[in-house]
Amino acid sequence: MLRQPSVDKKDVKSIYRATALGSYSSVDFETKTSVQDPYHLISLLFEKGCVLLRQAEEQLKRDDSEGFFASTSHAMQIVIGLREILDLENGGDLAAQLYETYTAIGLSLSKARTNQDLESIEKLYTALNELREGWETIK
Repeated sequence: MLRQPSVDKKDVKSIYRATALGSYSSVDFETKTSVQDPYHLISLLFEKGCVLLRQAEEQLKRDDSEGFFASTSHAMQIVIGLREILDLENGGDLAAQLYETYTAIGLSLSKARTNQDLESIEKLYTALNELREGWETIK
């Protein structure tokens, strides 16, 4: 007879939470992007990037390497996308500074991803969230 592996209740809650968060954010993001202005779409990119970094934190805590790499890859795509939509010709110093900031976040995310560094992922979440909050004030 096969023996069922024991599962800690805390692990089960964490798995359900991560699954629910992922499902909600996917449906919510798809719904919001169907008819929105460009400013709002950028807000959604920031929001999704933050959600992905939080998911990566949870996945790392659960030793879910596959999920962690998927979340961090998607977050990296968002950071690169935010960098690429900057208008460097007309955006002046602010656009140049944001370009450098997104580049630094991307490089740090790549390193944190390779090293599976929870502390760095948490710091990157804080940085991206601060940028998100800044965007919300000018929008």
